[in-house]
Amino acid sequence: MLRAVFVRTLKPGVTYKEFKDAWVPEDLDGDYPVQASVSRNAANDRQVITILESDVSIEEFTAMTPSLIRPDSHRRLSEIVETTELEGVYSEVFDNESL
Repeated sequence: MLRAVFVRTLKPGVTYKEFKDAWVPEDLDGDYPVQASVSRNAANDRQVITILESDVSIEEFTAMTPSLIRPDSHRRLSEIVETTELEGVYSEVFDNESL
């Protein structure tokens, strides 16, 4: 299992819908190719964590990345994100079944 994780602080006044609209491609028709979740920090509602999960190899994940974001998402995000505290792709080491 691979997880791409991003922790970002939104600029003041930015809505979660604006954030979603900045990175989710328009032509998905409800079929996003990976499991995605976005959550806000309970102590700071401007900080959001985005987690993308897929049971693929790093090579497959890299190849599918263009289908996960808008072509201009970096520009769009730079307009609404104040800081990015964490950005990385992680490979699962163990899960609940192996605890």
